[in-house]
Order: sequence, then C-alpha cells, then structure tokens
Amino acid sequence: MPIWDTMGLRASRSQLVSFEGTVLREDRRCPPSAGRRPNHIGAGLAFLSLGIADAAEDALITHSRGRVIPATGQSLAEMQWLQFEVADVHTRLEAARMYAGNMAWLADQNSPQFLPATMTAKVLANEIARDVAQLALKAGGGSGFLRASPIQRLFRDAQAGGLMAYSAEVCKDRIGKTVLLPQD
Repeated sequence: MPIWDTMGLRASRSQLVSFEGTVLREDRRCPPSAGRRPNHIGAGLAFLSLGIADAAEDALITHSRGRVIPATGQSLAEMQWLQFEVADVHTRLEAARMYAGNMAWLADQNSPQFLPATMTAKVLANEIARDVAQLALKAGGGSGFLRASPIQRLFRDAQAGGLMAYSAEVCKDRIGKTVLLPQD
C-alpha cells in the first residue's frame, strides 16, 4: 500500500489496516457489544483538531510574549488588537472543547444524539483550529512561514481536520438538513 504524502498531519498515517493472517489470543479479544452501539471512531476527529488548536494557541502565546516590536519596545502580547483576537479564539476554543466533552459524554450514555453531536463537535473543532492557527501565523509574521517555526506546521495541520471524513461540508449539510427539514 502506498504511503500518503500529505501536506498536513504527516504523522497521522491514515491508511487502511488489515489483520489478515494474524493470531490474537482469546483472552485478548474484545467481545462485540451486546446491544447496538454507535461507531465511536468519529469522536476522535474533534479531539484531533482541538489538540492542534491547543498547540497553535501555545505557539501564538510563546511567540507573542517573546517578540518585541522595535518601534514601541513592547512585546507583541501587549498590543490590544492581538489581545482582542486572542480573547475571541480562546473563548471559542473553550466552547468547542466543552461541546466535544459533551459529545464524549453522549457516547458513554449510548445516546442517539451522539452521532449528530460528532458532526457538530467536528465542525466546531475544525473551525477553531484553523482560526487559532491563522492568528498564530498572522502574529508570527514572516517568521511564522519559516520551516523552523512550529507555526507553519500547525497552520498546515489545522487545514487537514476539515477534510477528513466526514468533511466539514458533509457535516454541515447533515446538520442543516436536521435543522431545516421535517423529521420523519
């Protein structure tokens, strides 16, 4: 199977896995669920984007505190425009994190609301990851584009979450239909 040479999330190694011809001892096997359970794999995608958003916020904070603007002698962190934008992305990141936690709780409850919540959590997490990484890049300026900067990698990684199945567009289509169209 070929290795996918991706632009972002290079460490994710999203590949099909086959366990044909392998042996797993009986005591190591997980029995199938006795009842109907939703597929929980999709829940991880929101948390993947939240991790990228956290890392981007950390890189943004580190850069902003350490970068001194020669014209003013102040750190970038002291600039009001950046404080306002950081406040915006930080509060949205907290909200996305709380929604993802609620989604995980729904999974534990085996709730029929779990699957719709995975789509909402994924969209919220993807959008905030992109926005935090974009702000980090904006604050980083030209140095944010350097290969040595963690900001450029986080920016690329943040773009990937919205493309992973189900894409943000597919999730938004499903959410919109649920809101707008009558349910049977």
